[in-house]
Amino acid sequence: MTRLSVIALFFLHFNTVKAAASDAAFLEAIAQVESGGNRKAVGKAGERGQYQIGREAWDDASARLEAKGTHHNQWSKWRNAVVQDMIAAQHLLTLRERFASVGISDPTPEQLALAWNRGFTGARRLRWKSNDYAVRVGNLFRLSSVKR
Repeated sequence: MTRLSVIALFFLHFNTVKAAASDAAFLEAIAQVESGGNRKAVGKAGERGQYQIGREAWDDASARLEAKGTHHNQWSKWRNAVVQDMIAAQHLLTLRERFASVGISDPTPEQLALAWNRGFTGARRLRWKSNDYAVRVGNLFRLSSVKR
């Protein structure tokens, strides 16, 4: 699997290289659980790419990137590896902002994974109780963090 560029994450306004590296490791874990790192994957509900991002999340992330002055990334460009990484990184930033808005300034990997998998509102409805998916992502994230 191609590693998500820490430089790309830093470019997206992460505060530190350490934060960018941590989120890169998190996104690598998401990609492994979602698709086994298969950038060409198409999910049952139409999710696309190695991160299995749905159309609504893609459009939201693309609009946020465009507002920051980057190019609009149309849904039709989902096969582009760099675009997938940028959309995934922005989606993760958006999730972090949503957690902060409800008073959770440092969500756990399991909380982030649950929000990735169920949507922020769905994860909140579950009161952030981890499911198997979230536990697998959290475990992979911690394993990759130990290796670094």
